[in-house]
Amino acid sequence: MRQDASENAGDGRCLVYAHGNDWDGVRSRQRYLMEALSRYIPVIYLDGSWDKRGLVTQHQVSERITVVRGLLRPMVSLKLRGLEQPSHLWGWWHTRWIRRKYSRIIFMDSENWLRPYRFIPHDSLVFDCIDPCFDRSPQVLADFEKRELEVLHASQAVFVTADSLLEFAREHNKNVTLLNNACSPVEYAPDLVAAAKEPEWWPKEARQVAAYMGAIDWRFDFDIAVQAARDHPNIHFVFAGNVLGEVIDRSLELHELPNVCMPGRVTVEDGRYLLSHCDIGLIPFKMGEMNDAINPVKMYAYAFLGKPIAGSAVSELVSRPAIAVTGDTPPAFSRAVTLALERSRDAAEAGKLKEFAAKNTWENRAAEAWKVLEKL
Repeated sequence: MRQDASENAGDGRCLVYAHGNDWDGVRSRQRYLMEALSRYIPVIYLDGSWDKRGLVTQHQVSERITVVRGLLRPMVSLKLRGLEQPSHLWGWWHTRWIRRKYSRIIFMDSENWLRPYRFIPHDSLVFDCIDPCFDRSPQVLADFEKRELEVLHASQAVFVTADSLLEFAREHNKNVTLLNNACSPVEYAPDLVAAAKEPEWWPKEARQVAAYMGAIDWRFDFDIAVQAARDHPNIHFVFAGNVLGEVIDRSLELHELPNVCMPGRVTVEDGRYLLSHCDIGLIPFKMGEMNDAINPVKMYAYAFLGKPIAGSAVSELVSRPAIAVTGDTPPAFSRAVTLALERSRDAAEAGKLKEFAAKNTWENRAAEAWKVLEKL
Protein backbone atom coordinates (compact mmCIF):
# COMPACT_ATOMS: atom_id res chain seq x y z
CA MET A 1 0.00 0.00 0.00
CA ARG A 2 1.32 3.45 -0.86
CA GLN A 3 2.16 5.56 2.16
CA ASP A 4 0.15 8.78 2.12
CA ALA A 5 2.11 12.02 2.32
CA SER A 6 0.18 13.15 5.37
CA GLU A 7 1.50 10.20 7.37
CA ASN A 8 5.03 11.59 7.47
CA ALA A 9 4.48 15.27 6.74
CA GLY A 10 5.62 16.25 10.24
CA ASP A 11 8.50 13.86 10.85
CA GLY A 12 11.11 16.55 10.23
CA ARG A 13 12.76 14.90 7.25
CA CYS A 14 13.31 16.29 3.76
CA LEU A 15 15.01 15.16 0.56
CA VAL A 16 17.40 17.57 -1.17
CA TYR A 17 18.03 16.65 -4.80
CA ALA A 18 20.80 18.35 -6.78
CA HIS A 19 20.90 18.36 -10.56
CA GLY A 20 21.56 20.96 -13.23
CA ASN A 21 18.35 20.19 -15.14
CA ASP A 22 15.90 23.06 -14.94
CA TRP A 23 12.67 22.05 -13.25
CA ASP A 24 10.62 23.82 -15.94
CA GLY A 25 12.75 22.57 -18.82
CA VAL A 26 12.59 19.26 -20.64
CA ARG A 27 11.06 16.76 -18.25
CA SER A 28 13.30 13.88 -17.32
CA ARG A 29 14.01 11.29 -14.65
CA GLN A 30 15.00 13.92 -12.11
CA ARG A 31 11.67 15.75 -12.14
CA TYR A 32 9.46 12.69 -12.55
CA LEU A 33 11.13 10.84 -9.69
CA MET A 34 11.05 13.84 -7.36
CA GLU A 35 7.36 14.48 -8.09
CA ALA A 36 6.58 10.89 -7.21
CA LEU A 37 8.81 10.82 -4.12
CA SER A 38 7.23 14.00 -2.77
CA ARG A 39 4.28 11.83 -1.76
CA TYR A 40 6.54 10.32 0.88
CA ILE A 41 8.86 13.16 1.88
CA PRO A 42 9.16 16.92 1.21
CA VAL A 43 11.53 17.60 -1.69
CA ILE A 44 13.90 20.52 -2.23
CA TYR A 45 15.13 20.48 -5.83
CA LEU A 46 18.32 22.43 -6.63
CA ASP A 47 18.18 23.17 -10.35
CA GLY A 48 20.54 24.94 -12.74
CA SER A 49 18.43 27.95 -13.66
CA TRP A 50 18.01 31.37 -12.11
CA ASP A 51 15.47 34.17 -12.11
CA LYS A 52 18.06 36.92 -11.89
CA ARG A 53 21.83 36.66 -11.95
CA GLY A 54 23.24 36.57 -8.45
CA LEU A 55 19.87 36.01 -6.80
CA VAL A 56 18.95 32.71 -5.09
CA THR A 57 15.19 32.16 -5.06
CA GLN A 58 12.80 29.56 -3.71
CA HIS A 59 9.65 28.50 -5.56
CA GLN A 60 6.93 26.41 -3.96
CA VAL A 61 5.82 24.51 -7.07
CA SER A 62 3.56 22.26 -5.00
CA GLU A 63 2.72 21.70 -1.36
CA ARG A 64 5.60 19.23 -1.04
CA ILE A 65 8.17 20.49 -3.57
CA THR A 66 10.41 23.56 -3.37
CA VAL A 67 12.60 24.46 -6.35
CA VAL A 68 15.71 26.51 -5.62
CA ARG A 69 17.11 28.54 -8.50
CA GLY A 70 20.27 30.58 -8.76
CA LEU A 71 22.31 28.41 -6.38
CA LEU A 72 24.16 25.97 -8.62
CA ARG A 73 25.25 28.20 -11.51
CA PRO A 74 27.38 30.61 -9.44
CA MET A 75 28.92 27.61 -7.71
CA VAL A 76 29.86 26.14 -11.08
CA SER A 77 31.27 29.48 -12.26
CA LEU A 78 33.39 29.85 -9.12
CA LYS A 79 34.63 26.28 -9.39
CA LEU A 80 35.64 26.74 -13.04
CA ARG A 81 37.73 29.75 -12.00
CA GLY A 82 39.49 27.65 -9.38
CA LEU A 83 37.67 29.34 -6.48
CA GLU A 84 36.70 26.17 -4.69
CA GLN A 85 36.34 27.65 -1.19
CA PRO A 86 34.08 30.58 -2.26
CA SER A 87 31.97 28.05 -4.18
CA HIS A 88 31.52 26.03 -1.01
CA LEU A 89 30.70 29.10 1.08
CA TRP A 90 28.10 30.23 -1.44
CA GLY A 91 26.34 26.89 -1.28
CA TRP A 92 26.52 26.65 2.51
CA TRP A 93 25.24 30.19 3.10
CA HIS A 94 22.23 29.85 0.83
CA THR A 95 21.10 26.48 2.21
CA ARG A 96 21.23 27.27 5.95
CA TRP A 97 17.44 27.61 5.93
CA ILE A 98 17.06 23.93 5.09
CA ARG A 99 18.67 22.86 8.34
CA ARG A 100 16.61 25.37 10.28
CA LYS A 101 13.40 24.01 8.77
CA TYR A 102 14.16 20.26 8.83
CA SER A 103 15.82 18.13 11.47
CA ARG A 104 16.86 15.33 9.12
CA ILE A 105 18.17 15.91 5.59
CA ILE A 106 18.67 13.20 2.99
CA PHE A 107 20.85 14.59 0.21
CA MET A 108 20.55 12.92 -3.19
CA ASP A 109 23.22 13.82 -5.73
CA SER A 110 22.89 12.81 -9.37
CA GLU A 111 26.25 13.94 -10.75
CA ASN A 112 29.84 13.70 -9.63
CA TRP A 113 31.36 16.95 -10.91
CA LEU A 114 30.15 19.71 -8.58
CA ARG A 115 29.37 17.37 -5.66
CA PRO A 116 27.45 19.97 -3.61
CA TYR A 117 26.88 17.41 -0.86
CA ARG A 118 30.39 18.28 0.39
CA PHE A 119 29.27 21.60 1.81
CA ILE A 120 25.47 21.49 2.11
CA PRO A 121 24.58 20.03 5.53
CA HIS A 122 22.91 16.63 5.44
CA ASP A 123 22.47 13.50 7.54
CA SER A 124 22.48 10.88 4.79
CA LEU A 125 23.90 10.86 1.26
CA VAL A 126 22.36 9.00 -1.67
CA PHE A 127 23.87 8.80 -5.15
CA ASP A 128 21.47 8.62 -8.09
CA CYS A 129 23.88 7.14 -10.65
CA ILE A 130 22.26 7.85 -14.00
CA ASP A 131 24.88 7.88 -16.75
CA PRO A 132 28.42 6.75 -17.53
CA CYS A 133 31.12 9.18 -18.65
CA PHE A 134 30.27 10.26 -22.19
CA ASP A 135 33.68 11.77 -22.93
CA ARG A 136 36.07 8.87 -23.41
CA SER A 137 39.29 10.88 -23.68
CA PRO A 138 41.78 9.36 -21.21
CA GLN A 139 42.22 12.33 -18.85
CA VAL A 140 38.52 13.22 -18.72
CA LEU A 141 37.61 9.58 -18.15
CA ALA A 142 40.21 9.20 -15.38
CA ASP A 143 38.96 12.34 -13.60
CA PHE A 144 35.35 11.20 -13.93
CA GLU A 145 36.08 7.77 -12.47
CA LYS A 146 38.00 9.32 -9.57
CA ARG A 147 35.03 11.53 -8.67
CA GLU A 148 32.59 8.65 -9.22
CA LEU A 149 34.46 6.50 -6.72
CA GLU A 150 34.47 9.36 -4.23
CA VAL A 151 30.68 9.66 -4.38
CA LEU A 152 30.14 5.89 -4.31
CA HIS A 153 32.30 5.51 -1.22
CA ALA A 154 30.71 8.48 0.55
CA SER A 155 27.09 7.42 -0.05
CA GLN A 156 24.94 5.45 2.36
CA ALA A 157 22.80 4.23 -0.55
CA VAL A 158 23.12 4.19 -4.34
CA PHE A 159 20.51 3.99 -7.10
CA VAL A 160 21.55 3.01 -10.63
CA THR A 161 19.52 3.06 -13.83
CA ALA A 162 21.06 0.17 -15.78
CA ASP A 163 22.51 -3.30 -15.21
CA SER A 164 26.04 -2.36 -16.27
CA LEU A 165 26.06 0.51 -13.78
CA LEU A 166 24.80 -1.90 -11.13
CA GLU A 167 27.77 -4.21 -11.61
CA PHE A 168 30.25 -1.35 -11.32
CA ALA A 169 28.59 0.34 -8.32
CA ARG A 170 28.39 -2.87 -6.31
CA GLU A 171 32.15 -3.17 -6.44
CA HIS A 172 32.37 0.02 -4.36
CA ASN A 173 29.19 0.21 -2.28
CA LYS A 174 27.20 -2.51 -0.50
CA ASN A 175 23.84 -0.74 -0.63
CA VAL A 176 23.08 -0.46 -4.36
CA THR A 177 19.58 -0.68 -5.84
CA LEU A 178 18.63 -0.95 -9.49
CA LEU A 179 16.12 1.83 -10.14
CA ASN A 180 15.36 1.85 -13.86
CA ASN A 181 13.71 4.75 -15.60
CA ALA A 182 9.95 4.61 -16.11
CA CYS A 183 6.91 6.18 -17.77
CA SER A 184 4.60 8.96 -16.67
CA PRO A 185 0.96 8.03 -17.42
CA VAL A 186 -0.11 11.61 -16.64
CA GLU A 187 1.93 12.90 -19.59
CA TYR A 188 -0.09 10.73 -22.00
CA ALA A 189 -3.50 10.83 -20.34
CA PRO A 190 -6.31 10.13 -22.86
CA ASP A 191 -7.69 13.67 -22.71
CA LEU A 192 -4.27 15.20 -23.38
CA VAL A 193 -3.59 12.83 -26.26
CA ALA A 194 -7.02 13.55 -27.76
CA ALA A 195 -6.44 17.30 -27.49
CA ALA A 196 -3.07 17.18 -29.30
CA LYS A 197 -3.42 18.71 -32.76
CA GLU A 198 -1.70 17.45 -35.88
CA PRO A 199 1.62 19.30 -36.31
CA GLU A 200 2.29 21.21 -39.53
CA TRP A 201 5.21 18.91 -40.29
CA TRP A 202 3.12 15.72 -40.03
CA PRO A 203 3.31 13.65 -43.25
CA LYS A 204 0.41 14.28 -45.62
CA GLU A 205 0.56 10.87 -47.27
CA ALA A 206 -1.25 7.98 -45.61
CA ARG A 207 1.80 5.93 -44.61
CA GLN A 208 2.88 3.99 -41.57
CA VAL A 209 5.09 6.10 -39.31
CA ALA A 210 8.24 5.07 -37.45
CA ALA A 211 9.10 7.65 -34.79
CA TYR A 212 12.09 8.63 -32.73
CA MET A 213 11.81 11.37 -30.11
CA GLY A 214 14.89 12.47 -28.22
CA ALA A 215 18.21 14.24 -28.60
CA ILE A 216 20.07 13.60 -31.84
CA ASP A 217 23.68 13.62 -30.74
CA TRP A 218 26.75 11.40 -30.60
CA ARG A 219 24.63 8.54 -29.18
CA PHE A 220 22.50 8.40 -32.33
CA ASP A 221 23.55 5.83 -34.93
CA PHE A 222 23.08 7.50 -38.32
CA ASP A 223 24.27 4.43 -40.24
CA ILE A 224 21.42 2.22 -39.08
CA ALA A 225 18.85 5.02 -39.31
CA VAL A 226 19.79 5.85 -42.90
CA GLN A 227 19.71 2.22 -44.02
CA ALA A 228 16.34 1.61 -42.39
CA ALA A 229 14.85 4.64 -44.12
CA ARG A 230 16.28 3.58 -47.49
CA ASP A 231 15.10 -0.01 -47.06
CA HIS A 232 11.54 1.12 -46.21
CA PRO A 233 10.66 3.84 -48.77
CA ASN A 234 6.96 3.44 -48.05
CA ILE A 235 7.41 4.12 -44.34
CA HIS A 236 7.59 7.69 -43.09
CA PHE A 237 10.40 8.16 -40.55
CA VAL A 238 10.15 11.03 -38.08
CA PHE A 239 13.27 11.84 -36.05
CA ALA A 240 12.13 14.54 -33.64
CA GLY A 241 14.68 16.16 -31.38
CA ASN A 242 17.34 18.80 -31.08
CA VAL A 243 20.26 18.12 -33.45
CA LEU A 244 23.54 18.91 -31.74
CA GLY A 245 26.13 20.81 -33.71
CA GLU A 246 28.63 17.98 -33.52
CA VAL A 247 26.41 15.74 -35.71
CA ILE A 248 24.85 18.25 -38.11
CA ASP A 249 26.92 16.99 -41.04
CA ARG A 250 25.81 13.41 -40.43
CA SER A 251 22.19 14.46 -40.01
CA LEU A 252 22.08 16.04 -43.48
CA GLU A 253 22.28 12.65 -45.20
CA LEU A 254 19.33 11.43 -43.16
CA HIS A 255 17.36 14.66 -43.54
CA GLU A 256 17.63 14.61 -47.35
CA LEU A 257 15.91 11.23 -47.72
CA PRO A 258 12.40 11.73 -49.20
CA ASN A 259 10.64 9.66 -46.51
CA VAL A 260 12.37 11.31 -43.54
CA CYS A 261 11.14 14.24 -41.47
CA MET A 262 13.39 15.95 -38.91
CA PRO A 263 11.31 18.71 -37.28
CA GLY A 264 13.87 19.48 -34.58
CA ARG A 265 12.88 19.86 -30.97
CA VAL A 266 9.09 19.59 -30.74
CA THR A 267 6.57 20.87 -28.22
CA VAL A 268 5.10 18.59 -25.57
CA GLU A 269 1.79 18.59 -27.45
CA ASP A 270 3.44 17.70 -30.77
CA GLY A 271 5.35 14.95 -29.01
CA ARG A 272 2.10 13.49 -27.69
CA TYR A 273 0.63 13.54 -31.17
CA LEU A 274 3.74 11.91 -32.66
CA LEU A 275 3.93 9.05 -30.18
CA SER A 276 0.20 8.40 -30.12
CA HIS A 277 -0.16 8.37 -33.93
CA CYS A 278 3.04 6.58 -34.95
CA ASP A 279 3.07 2.84 -35.62
CA ILE A 280 6.41 1.97 -34.01
CA GLY A 281 9.02 3.65 -31.84
CA LEU A 282 12.72 3.73 -32.71
CA ILE A 283 15.80 3.66 -30.47
CA PRO A 284 18.77 3.78 -32.89
CA PHE A 285 21.60 4.19 -30.40
CA LYS A 286 25.19 3.42 -31.24
CA MET A 287 26.28 0.13 -29.75
CA GLY A 288 29.01 0.12 -27.14
CA GLU A 289 29.83 0.39 -23.47
CA MET A 290 28.41 3.88 -22.98
CA ASN A 291 25.00 3.28 -24.51
CA ASP A 292 24.83 -0.12 -22.80
CA ALA A 293 24.66 1.89 -19.57
CA ILE A 294 21.62 3.91 -20.68
CA ASN A 295 18.13 2.74 -19.73
CA PRO A 296 16.06 4.66 -22.33
CA VAL A 297 13.14 6.67 -20.94
CA LYS A 298 11.60 6.64 -24.42
CA MET A 299 11.30 2.84 -24.25
CA TYR A 300 8.72 3.20 -21.48
CA ALA A 301 6.85 6.00 -23.27
CA TYR A 302 6.58 3.94 -26.46
CA ALA A 303 5.39 0.93 -24.48
CA PHE A 304 2.81 2.93 -22.52
CA LEU A 305 1.18 3.91 -25.81
CA GLY A 306 1.37 0.32 -27.10
CA LYS A 307 3.97 1.05 -29.79
CA PRO A 308 6.31 -1.82 -30.75
CA ILE A 309 9.97 -0.85 -30.55
CA ALA A 310 12.81 -1.34 -33.02
CA GLY A 311 16.22 -0.65 -31.55
CA SER A 312 19.91 -1.27 -31.88
CA ALA A 313 21.50 -4.08 -29.89
CA VAL A 314 22.28 -2.12 -26.72
CA SER A 315 22.11 -4.08 -23.47
CA GLU A 316 18.98 -2.51 -21.99
CA LEU A 317 17.00 -3.39 -25.13
CA VAL A 318 18.53 -6.79 -25.84
CA SER A 319 17.62 -7.87 -22.30
CA ARG A 320 13.94 -7.11 -23.04
CA PRO A 321 13.14 -9.09 -26.22
CA ALA A 322 9.42 -9.02 -25.51
CA ILE A 323 9.52 -5.23 -25.52
CA ALA A 324 12.01 -4.41 -28.28
CA VAL A 325 13.17 -6.01 -31.53
CA THR A 326 16.88 -5.31 -31.95
CA GLY A 327 19.54 -5.45 -34.61
CA ASP A 328 23.32 -5.27 -34.28
CA THR A 329 24.11 -4.12 -37.84
CA PRO A 330 22.41 -1.69 -40.26
CA PRO A 331 20.73 -4.57 -42.19
CA ALA A 332 19.70 -6.24 -38.92
CA PHE A 333 18.22 -2.98 -37.61
CA SER A 334 16.31 -2.60 -40.85
CA ARG A 335 14.86 -6.09 -40.33
CA ALA A 336 13.99 -5.10 -36.76
CA VAL A 337 11.92 -2.25 -38.18
CA THR A 338 10.09 -4.77 -40.39
CA LEU A 339 9.36 -7.06 -37.44
CA ALA A 340 8.23 -4.18 -35.25
CA LEU A 341 5.83 -3.05 -37.97
CA GLU A 342 4.43 -6.58 -38.10
CA ARG A 343 3.92 -6.45 -34.33
CA SER A 344 2.07 -3.15 -34.70
CA ARG A 345 -0.75 -5.00 -36.48
CA ASP A 346 -1.25 -7.34 -33.51
CA ALA A 347 -3.53 -5.96 -30.77
CA ALA A 348 -2.16 -8.54 -28.32
CA GLU A 349 1.33 -7.07 -28.73
CA ALA A 350 0.04 -3.61 -27.85
CA GLY A 351 -1.58 -5.09 -24.76
CA LYS A 352 1.69 -6.67 -23.63
CA LEU A 353 3.54 -3.39 -24.03
CA LYS A 354 0.94 -1.46 -22.05
CA GLU A 355 1.06 -4.09 -19.32
CA PHE A 356 4.84 -3.70 -19.13
CA ALA A 357 4.52 0.08 -18.88
CA ALA A 358 1.86 -0.17 -16.17
CA LYS A 359 4.40 -2.03 -14.01
CA ASN A 360 7.07 0.55 -14.72
CA THR A 361 5.70 3.95 -13.71
CA TRP A 362 7.43 6.67 -11.73
CA GLU A 363 4.98 5.98 -8.92
CA ASN A 364 6.32 2.43 -8.77
CA ARG A 365 9.92 3.67 -8.86
CA ALA A 366 9.25 6.11 -6.02
CA ALA A 367 7.78 3.30 -3.91
CA GLU A 368 10.91 1.22 -4.56
CA ALA A 369 13.18 4.15 -3.72
CA TRP A 370 11.30 5.01 -0.55
CA LYS A 371 11.86 1.50 0.84
CA VAL A 372 15.56 2.35 0.73
CA LEU A 373 15.36 5.99 1.78
CA GLU A 374 13.13 5.52 4.83
CA LYS A 375 15.70 3.17 6.36
CA LEU A 376 18.29 5.94 6.28
